[in-house]
Amino acid sequence: MATNSSSSDSARSLRTLALGIVRKVLPPFFPPARYLDQPLATWPPLLGLAHDIKLPSRTKAQSAIGAANINILLSTIDRTAQVPGDVAECGVFRGASLVPMAVHLRQVAPAKHLFGFDSFEGYDDSILIDVGMGGPPEANKRVGGFKGTSCAVVRDKLRLFGANNATVIPGNFRESLPQCAGRSFSSVHLDCGIYVSYKECLEFFYPRLNPGGVILINDYGKPRWPGCTKAVDEFLQEKAEKLQIIEIDGHAKFYLCKI
Repeated sequence: MATNSSSSDSARSLRTLALGIVRKVLPPFFPPARYLDQPLATWPPLLGLAHDIKLPSRTKAQSAIGAANINILLSTIDRTAQVPGDVAECGVFRGASLVPMAVHLRQVAPAKHLFGFDSFEGYDDSILIDVGMGGPPEANKRVGGFKGTSCAVVRDKLRLFGANNATVIPGNFRESLPQCAGRSFSSVHLDCGIYVSYKECLEFFYPRLNPGGVILINDYGKPRWPGCTKAVDEFLQEKAEKLQIIEIDGHAKFYLCKI
């Protein structure tokens, strides 16, 4: 068992090292400014690899519910383009989905603004509630999980892609979300993993979501993140909306559409 774990750690370290080298070498060959007026579906996969962003051309088909598919995020923006209100993502991490969302939003709904929320400090003690719920092992389900990022990294990436239609607001959700209390929303992507975060985000965005607006829920139904399923089920108990599912290329995500 120890040997297998050591081999896995070594392989992961080698992949990280190789990826770091690639991201130092490739960026000059794929300057974002060359592509900004083109649909994201036409952007070369190596551009996404070079700059650590998700692109439709880098998305592989799969057969089960998995990581957030950028095609689902972009299709949700398309679907809600005519719904009044701004767009938000909670759980930005390194901006791999926030950046392409900002570029696409500027192309299809330039009057809208995108807000990204993240503590950029990893999970706090509230993760212990989810740890107590059990589920399969997950390396980041711990205090400090998903800490490998910073607000500066995401803001720099947004500037590189000319995404002046996006604002990143750092801090715990209970502190950062109220800064947008006066806004309404048409589309929200929740990718925050744990019970308390999903509960806080749903309570904030639902009353500010315009009719026809969509809240996309990244972790619902995932055994590794039972806190999400618990928070969503509790929240929807007395709501008229029911969860629906969207599937593209085998990637499936649950969402609610405001009535």
